[in-house]
Amino acid sequence: MNSPQLFQNSENLKKRVTELGRELSEIIGDCAVIVGVLKGCLPFMADLIRSIDRDVEVDFLALSSFAPDSGRVRLTRDLKIDVAGREVVLIEGVVDTGFRLDFLHRHLESHEPALIRTCSLFDRRDRRVLPVAADYTGFVLEESFVVGYGLDHLGMFRNLPVVVSLDPRQLEISGEEERSELFSEVLRISREAEKNVGKICSESGLVT
Repeated sequence: MNSPQLFQNSENLKKRVTELGRELSEIIGDCAVIVGVLKGCLPFMADLIRSIDRDVEVDFLALSSFAPDSGRVRLTRDLKIDVAGREVVLIEGVVDTGFRLDFLHRHLESHEPALIRTCSLFDRRDRRVLPVAADYTGFVLEESFVVGYGLDHLGMFRNLPVVVSLDPRQLEISGEEERSELFSEVLRISREAEKNVGKICSESGLVT
């Protein structure tokens, strides 16, 4: 069983998200609506919209799965903003099988927007079942499972400033002591990564 590993530090995340914001600024117009899919999108979306040099509105959708990997989902929060005739940018934390993204696209189309674009921080293309694609992607993800920067396991780790990869077998741990050790190791990796980023920035004279 592999130990947890650092996948992306905060500096890499910040750099790529800023690039995505600039890319979106070049193609969307003012009054576009940025729609986040709760809850995994939150840190990513918060950083992204600060990098978009356009006058945009923000709204959210939320889904609940009926069963893991079943492809069956239900809407638990709908849009509050009228997006008819407007550009929409859908923000996801991860696109994997494509079931969620397909459902979301079809639902958004029922609101009659002028155009829908999708921006995902991570794209797990090797798990795609439906032939749907994200228009803008931060990173292609080949790791089996990752946590941090909005992505969770059992509600934990969303607030980490880094992304850590986990062996799926580690998620099957049932003992309280083993789970505690796993959580402690993930937190240690996050803290160590942030120390290293801070050290590099200090030595180079950069301000984070």
